[in-house]
Amino acid sequence: MSFFSKVPREDAVNNLTAISRTEIVEGYSIPAIIKNGGYHFIDLQIYRDGLVNCWEMVDLSLFRSKLDSRWVVTSIPNGDTISIFSLGNWIIDNGDWLYDKFSFYDYVYSLVKKLNPNLENLYNCHGTTTKKIGNVNVSIFSEPNPKPYYTPDPNNIFSEKIGGENFNIFFRADDSKIYLADLSIFKNGHVEIANLPRTQFLDFSQIRILIDEEKILSNIPANERIHIFGLGSFITTSGCGVDIESKYRELLDQYNSLNGAISSLENCRQVFAQYKENPTQELKEKLKRAYEAIPEHNRMFVGDMDTKDFEVRIAIYGNIVKDEWKERYGFDYPF
Repeated sequence: MSFFSKVPREDAVNNLTAISRTEIVEGYSIPAIIKNGGYHFIDLQIYRDGLVNCWEMVDLSLFRSKLDSRWVVTSIPNGDTISIFSLGNWIIDNGDWLYDKFSFYDYVYSLVKKLNPNLENLYNCHGTTTKKIGNVNVSIFSEPNPKPYYTPDPNNIFSEKIGGENFNIFFRADDSKIYLADLSIFKNGHVEIANLPRTQFLDFSQIRILIDEEKILSNIPANERIHIFGLGSFITTSGCGVDIESKYRELLDQYNSLNGAISSLENCRQVFAQYKENPTQELKEKLKRAYEAIPEHNRMFVGDMDTKDFEVRIAIYGNIVKDEWKERYGFDYPF
């Protein structure tokens, strides 16, 4: 019998067990700006296989196209607004930016090369990031959900990698310059504040101290120069950020969640599901407490993209919330 006669027939292959594997791909996160209607500050994710996440996973060739089409930009015009997730929006002036589209691409390419010196096995999207299934174009990549990590003993190859969560904050450095920084918290209380001239390492309990000393900020006054380390700087002329106490509650909530507690958002969702099953006054009061325990700037995430927190608020506060919907969107609440 020849070798080729032993190859499984197609009907046999169709009856095999389907499997998949998950691979950890190392990368870096750097500050960047996406222009989608307005200008949005993002953490641009760069991976050792050459993929770049700019609200869409693309290879290096397509990333260059994103720069050419100005989906990814390297500056914000004076007089326009920067939007920073979970912090706020500010109109800027007197911007001073470090890159154009060519030098920024070179920077991203250099980071891929640092992660993968021989540029081996780089992903090639062949010009598209979608495939057609039936009549629908579907992304070939799942949405990545990268998490920060640190290694307590980096010299030990078997040392545990401890995962965490990260947040945008403002940080006033010792020279009084204010930076848009990245604050990462970890299960064991370790905290890192990066995107600074020198990364800060501290314990979770010190966050409260730095807030009280006005070194950690979530809002900034007008006419302050804000530095985005490795990207540029600008002066704020007006704008509004979240309340610092609400931001601290978000950090504390996430720290407790890393240590096994249910988050305030998830707790509210669970109580709301109970209330819809059994809308008693007791559960309504419980739902109100659960909703108001969520940091105010995160309450919109308790529902889906369409309803946000309106459905929960209508259950708690009544039809006055429907009036707010009509005033905001110009039509009656549809759900």
